[in-house]
Amino acid sequence: MKQFTLGKVLGLLLIVNAGLFFAQKSLAEDSQNVDFIALAKSIVKNDAKENAERERVSKLALAEQKRLLRQTNQEIAEEEKEKQRLKALFDKNEDDIATLQEKLDLASGTLGEVFGVAKESALDLIPSLEDSMTSAQFPDRITALRFAETSKVPTLLELQALFSSFESEIVESGKIELLDLPVVALDGKTSAKQVLRIGAFSAMDERGNYLAWDLSKQQLSELPTQPSETFSQIPQLDTAIPTTLLIDPTRGELFALLDREPTLQERIAQGGNIGYIIIALGLIGLLIGLYQLLKLLKAELGVRKQLQSQDLRQDNPLGRVLHAVKSADVENDNDALELKVDEAVMAELANLEQGQSFLKLLAAVAPLLGLLGTVVGMIATFQSISVFGTSDPKLMASGISQALMTTVLGLVVAVPILFAHSVLTSRSRRIVQILQQKSFGALGSLDQTDSKAA
Repeated sequence: MKQFTLGKVLGLLLIVNAGLFFAQKSLAEDSQNVDFIALAKSIVKNDAKENAERERVSKLALAEQKRLLRQTNQEIAEEEKEKQRLKALFDKNEDDIATLQEKLDLASGTLGEVFGVAKESALDLIPSLEDSMTSAQFPDRITALRFAETSKVPTLLELQALFSSFESEIVESGKIELLDLPVVALDGKTSAKQVLRIGAFSAMDERGNYLAWDLSKQQLSELPTQPSETFSQIPQLDTAIPTTLLIDPTRGELFALLDREPTLQERIAQGGNIGYIIIALGLIGLLIGLYQLLKLLKAELGVRKQLQSQDLRQDNPLGRVLHAVKSADVENDNDALELKVDEAVMAELANLEQGQSFLKLLAAVAPLLGLLGTVVGMIATFQSISVFGTSDPKLMASGISQALMTTVLGLVVAVPILFAHSVLTSRSRRIVQILQQKSFGALGSLDQTDSKAA
């Protein structure tokens, strides 16, 4: 029994030793993994802290948002109350205004019509003053009339300003005043000049240049095209007021038309190439006519001197014809002598009538060239109409101008040339008649001498 017990004890000790051996081996293996487990636990712990911090911040943000939402809802409620209060106040003011307007209408009575007439008169007066040259001297008077553009009742001062504006315009329209006013020159520069204002109609600067009222700039500006020199030559404004003035009763509209009126060169240019040809022919005809007139005057003067002299001179037609008569062969018959005289007269006639046929041709050709220019201008006009239509008359103006100006130039050239031809013809015929009379008279005296000698 004791042995059995000892054996069990030994067996148990053997089992315990084996257990201890395997336990120590297991503990040795576990000691190598201790660091990784601690690290994992540390990470888990840190993540827990961060999650807790995030939850705390989120809770604070949510609380702030709830606070702001409550504040916004409170402000909306207050604004809504203010809106209701203002709407009620607006409705009350509307009712009060309507009530006061009724009281005003009842209190004013016929004054409402007076105020209406005053505003209407002011509205009519404003454009007249803006277009008046007197506004250069009184630029601020239109401001006092702006009450007419509002719905308020005009005050006493505004009504007085309306009356004063009417009165000043009437008074200043009858005055001639010397003023220092800004003037816009042709180059666009504005400078102060001494201006003579002639009522509300005309104005001129210290150099005698007429001025226009620029409605857009509300300033005086120099006219680009001045009136004729007959009126613009005036004494200096600082020495004497001129006695002869040019007044535009249309308040500048006529002066403005001066700039639209073309000059002589512009009118000639409107005729185009045909117009220049007509003018060239006219100048040629004028030179020929003048040259022939001088020749006829010289011949006529020589004939008069020959009539007063007994000696035959070769420097005039009559002297040459009489010399031909006296140098003729007296033995010939009368027919031969007459032919000799006719030959001498015809020789002088060709010289006296030289160039007259050409002048007659020019007098006939000039109107025909004008008619040609008219036809060309009308063709250009119809071409413009076919391309652009009749919406813009300026596109047809060049053709119409050429059509009219060439006709005018043709007539202007033809008429004086025709008169020149008539003058030259009459003078040459007069000289030829004198030659014929004196030559046949000399021929008759020669026959009488021959008969006496026989």
